[in-house]
Amino acid sequence: MKNIALKISILIIMSINIYAGEDMTPVDQANGENFSFIQQVDGYISTGYQKTDISEDSDYTDIALGGKLHIQTVAWNGISAGTSIYTTNSISKHEGYLSGAGIPFFDGSGNSYTILGEVYLQAVWGENAFKVGRQEIDTPFADTDDIGMVPNTFEAITWINKDFKDTTIILAQVQKMAGVDAEAPSEFTNINDNAGAQLIGVTFQGIEDLSLTSWYYHLNDFDIEDITYLEASYEGTFNTFSYALAAQYAALAYYSDADASVYGITGTLGFNPIGLSLGTAYNKSVNNAATNGFGGGPYFTSSEHLTLAEAGVDGDALMFVAEWDAGIIGLNNLTFTAAHLTLKDQNNIESTELDLIANYTFNDTLNMDIFYSDINDEINGNKLSNLRVFVNYTF
Repeated sequence: MKNIALKISILIIMSINIYAGEDMTPVDQANGENFSFIQQVDGYISTGYQKTDISEDSDYTDIALGGKLHIQTVAWNGISAGTSIYTTNSISKHEGYLSGAGIPFFDGSGNSYTILGEVYLQAVWGENAFKVGRQEIDTPFADTDDIGMVPNTFEAITWINKDFKDTTIILAQVQKMAGVDAEAPSEFTNINDNAGAQLIGVTFQGIEDLSLTSWYYHLNDFDIEDITYLEASYEGTFNTFSYALAAQYAALAYYSDADASVYGITGTLGFNPIGLSLGTAYNKSVNNAATNGFGGGPYFTSSEHLTLAEAGVDGDALMFVAEWDAGIIGLNNLTFTAAHLTLKDQNNIESTELDLIANYTFNDTLNMDIFYSDINDEINGNKLSNLRVFVNYTF
């Protein structure tokens, strides 16, 4: 209890606004001017509740208090440093790991943990930004996947360049990861043995309402040798309607098995006067199974729990989504989402997932997210329901 109490005390301290007032700002003794090394302090405190029902007689509960504290120094000649502490601590219940289902709130043994998830040096010169060390990364096949208490973070070297008009180029060497999707959530472990993953991404947004993205990942000594990913998306409005269309393609080159191709298409139509949007998405893997890589995966049909990867070789995924903004009836900052996913494997065995989601923003710093999932995974022999509730305070 002493250890938990200490971590809760740290979280309370994290919520205090940290600032440099007249009495708190250090003084540069050489010239008498106010001087501070800290440019930014931010983060969040999150309370999480999760209940997973496997059957009428088997349910598993997690209750957690966690958060993130991020500190960024001022830049000197374009160079700055940053660090983030992430923590998740069980409050009364930490049973989820026993079920092998749901979303991991703690480490692989169901224990609370605190991790130095970001420690980096960053250099910004003109249109170039370099970052070396532990950091958050969001790319199609390596991402934070912030679905639990502690997101994925990575040990990496990244370079972002925007010298070319309307174009962003990203190069990275990703070596280790920790967090919700990692084999050992509470510690950084190697990706792909010691070889890591090398990736390059290019995004072009020089055409109005159109975005084009391409990525290439090289994974030496891993199940998959190379991943190529392409995506195009278009958004627009017509009178009182809004719409979005997107297509995606992934080529997965396996070492010792057949290569896979993954195709995807999605469309959304928004009825703005009533705050309603309807969407559908379809994904198909050909010749082999899809993979989510190091995170939640990029597929349009990914639900809260099941993705195209769970459909296996030659899998199909079809999703329907409806989202309603209750602000249209005066309940501002409240939205509801319903999504239904159907997976089919090569033998036409079906798995389904129904997700019901509510999001409410109380103010600029406080919000609540509720996720309920009903899963009938006939392909992999799993049937369960999962409820997750998060209350998040951002500072």
